[in-house]
Amino acid sequence: MVSCKKVLLDYGLLIILLLTLARVLLNPHGGGMMYGLVIVSCGLTVAVFYVQRGANTAALARALGLEHVAHDLAQSNVTIAKELAEANVIFAEKLAQSNVEIAEDLKSKYEARQDVADRGRQSAEIAALIAEKANKAKSDFLANMSHEIRTPMNAIIGLSNILLGTRLDTKQKEYVTVLQTSADGLMVLINDLLDIDKIESEVIELEQAPFNMTSLLERVISVMSVRAEEKGIGLNVHYEAGLYKTFIGDSGRIRQIVLNLVGNAVKFTDRGTVTVFLANGGKGNGKKDLTVSVTDTGIGIPEDKITEIFGKFIQADSSITRRYGGTGLGLAISKSLAEQMGGYITVTSKEGVGSTFVLHLSLPVGASESSKPAYQENIVYLDKHENAAQLPILLVEDYEPNVLVATTILKNFGYRYETARNGQEAVDTFSPGKYSLILLDVEMPIMDGHATARHIRNAEHIRGSWRVPIIAMTAHAQKGDREKCMASGMDDYIPKPFNPHQLQAMLIKHIAKDIPKMGAEQILVKK
Repeated sequence: MVSCKKVLLDYGLLIILLLTLARVLLNPHGGGMMYGLVIVSCGLTVAVFYVQRGANTAALARALGLEHVAHDLAQSNVTIAKELAEANVIFAEKLAQSNVEIAEDLKSKYEARQDVADRGRQSAEIAALIAEKANKAKSDFLANMSHEIRTPMNAIIGLSNILLGTRLDTKQKEYVTVLQTSADGLMVLINDLLDIDKIESEVIELEQAPFNMTSLLERVISVMSVRAEEKGIGLNVHYEAGLYKTFIGDSGRIRQIVLNLVGNAVKFTDRGTVTVFLANGGKGNGKKDLTVSVTDTGIGIPEDKITEIFGKFIQADSSITRRYGGTGLGLAISKSLAEQMGGYITVTSKEGVGSTFVLHLSLPVGASESSKPAYQENIVYLDKHENAAQLPILLVEDYEPNVLVATTILKNFGYRYETARNGQEAVDTFSPGKYSLILLDVEMPIMDGHATARHIRNAEHIRGSWRVPIIAMTAHAQKGDREKCMASGMDDYIPKPFNPHQLQAMLIKHIAKDIPKMGAEQILVKK
């Protein structure tokens, strides 16, 4: 804006000067005044020129000064920028070095922690390995003890059962009865200890098969009725009207629970009755609720002890063990089994009046009311099989007392039999079609039962002959023993000790099933 004003001023004065000169030239007679005006204009023009020139010089000087300042400032900025860049590089290097040192320190600490963690894992692995070895040692010990105890117990229980079937005077029968009762009590203790170990190890496997609930209860009542009669108490069973009977579940474990509850009721009742009542509840999701209540008029349970009776090795009173016996494991096992099946057990009791235990279950229902298993294990078979004399059986057993027990039972039921003292002898004796059934011990010298079964199956395969039923008759009764027997080619499994009725039931189960498959040439002796 200032420059524009200066230009206008300069040009304005020049125009005035030119106009003045032109006027003088056009009017030479204007007089002295006009010349004076020209002179003044020229003076002003010259003055303005010099003033303007000075201003321009000063402006130029200032411009040159500012250029130098700008150049110096730019140079200074370049210098500062270089210095800042160098400082940033140095700072970045130091920061990077510091980060490297921090990272190395963190890495060192991480490695130290990782080393501690690795040592911890190693310690945990070592501890787990030790625990696994301890559990295996414990399982092996229990398996061995089970086998070593069951083998002689089979002879004791078997011979006492056989003796009770002979002619005995009153005193002899009393002695044998005490022997049998004591042996049965010892087996209950052994089975309880093995069961609680299985439950704690979570190795109980539940079967799912159709069964008839009323038949199950009737078998329990049949087993316990002898004891109830001996004590002079009543043992009754009642069913709800319109009862649904067929369910799917583990009938063996349910029977174990009910047998324990009824057994306790009979044991703790000295007079009066024990009543078992089966009732159905609601239905939903393909399942039906059912309850089995066991009511007695026995000694009852103190109110402050009711919550404790399901504990392991717990009795309501220490004197109960001395008076009534027992391990204090039965209810603990029953409670655990019921819970594994999705049920539970409740109890109400009054000391001196009696108790009621109720098993609550919810089980899938069977296909129809008429559906029943083709075979019910543990049914008491007292009759001789109609074809017993036609059915040669091979008994393979190395323990002489058990040979005596088994052969006596077979003889009493009218079966023909042959014996072999070890697996090799059985293999040498066997030929396809010679026997209708084989009772095979598992633990034997020279050749055990598993190898024996494999040899027999191989011989049948080579000949293409009929498959003879092989029943494992063994004191091995731990988890997986049955499966091992099946895997080696056996057809069924009866653990020792067994009573005559259990053996007869097993024989009838397989002989009745396989008789139609046998040709006439496979029966050695005919009626």
